[in-house]
Amino acid sequence: MKTKEEFSVRLDSELYKKLIYVAGQENNTLNNHMLHLIRQNVQYFEKVHGRINTQNIELPEKETTP
Repeated sequence: MKTKEEFSVRLDSELYKKLIYVAGQENNTLNNHMLHLIRQNVQYFEKVHGRINTQNIELPEKETTP
């Protein structure tokens, strides 16, 4: 089973509302809409720059909220 990573994104209220609206218009949850956008971005990057080898990428430390 693949491990799923989590991260937080800080958005202003206007952009957050617009993302929720767009996701709803596409009959999608906000989470699934964001995954779709991220996948599209990575796919485009790899098309332009070549496949990303994730074997040597170290993940950053998890952010902690005080």
